[in-house]
Amino acid sequence: MTDKHYDDIPELSFANDGTFLKAPAADPPDLPADTDVAVYGAPFDGSVSRRPGTRYGPRALRSASAWYDHFAGVSEGAYNADMDRHVNHNSLTVQDCGDAPTVPNDVERTREQVKGFSQTVSETAFPVMLGGDHYLTYPAFEGFAETVAGDVGLVHLDAHSDTMSDGELYGRHWHGSPMSRIDELPSGGYENHAMVGIRGYERTGFEELVDSEGILVKYARDVRDEGIGAAIEAAIDHASDGVDHVYVTADIDAVDPAYAPGTGTPEPGGLTSAQFLDAMELLGDCDAVGAMDLVEVSPRLDDDSETTAMLGANAVVRFLESKFC
Repeated sequence: MTDKHYDDIPELSFANDGTFLKAPAADPPDLPADTDVAVYGAPFDGSVSRRPGTRYGPRALRSASAWYDHFAGVSEGAYNADMDRHVNHNSLTVQDCGDAPTVPNDVERTREQVKGFSQTVSETAFPVMLGGDHYLTYPAFEGFAETVAGDVGLVHLDAHSDTMSDGELYGRHWHGSPMSRIDELPSGGYENHAMVGIRGYERTGFEELVDSEGILVKYARDVRDEGIGAAIEAAIDHASDGVDHVYVTADIDAVDPAYAPGTGTPEPGGLTSAQFLDAMELLGDCDAVGAMDLVEVSPRLDDDSETTAMLGANAVVRFLESKFC
């Protein structure tokens, strides 16, 4: 369907497969007014620097989510023992908007499409994007920010800062640059940017950028020392200071590859799966958070038990249960 914010282009063979939590499907312009959550995919990995495959992430995350709906999607709901909470997915209205129309070999055109899709979805419901590579956070954030028409803070779970501004090899638009691009937006800025889990190699000058721009960074070593709860609390306080809206982006490689092997740029020494799920629950409990995404799941790099896709789907579910149930 052609919308005022994005164009109708041919559908990809790996797009629009299944729905998250077996939710009803709806085109973004036709979302019912009472929709709480609108999930959409962005099956694109045209800006990765290492191992491709995240274009299949939305499909894998949707498939894995069915396991959790099997329990909490029944009429009586279920007891989530880890959260110590009774949850019922019938208490929230979820619609799956399918996948944003992406162009496999065109980063700029894909950016405009994802931005427009995000904007349309955000006009009606709480948007949840399933990636795709991490560059997609930039247009998804921009579309959300243009809808709420205000400054937006950012909580960023990742092994890498993704703050490369420009480079001879990859240029300005790749999955190592989205945070720099967001900082350039009128609605985004490093002064309300909080990172959790950073541990990969960063370019020379990253520490100076953190200090000069006022970025809050809770490195993986800080999480080990302070605990995930303290790190997320500090991140929320920083990202929400002086703004009404916060966007959450969760790169699955924030998690140690022992728990999440199916990603293109794994880094040892990361969060445990339990810490990651706790983080998503705490973020879901923050009233200021108005949009989120989960990116960089690459199912073809996952193990036979689909560990990474299961963790990613569970993380999104935990976030939604905390926020809406």
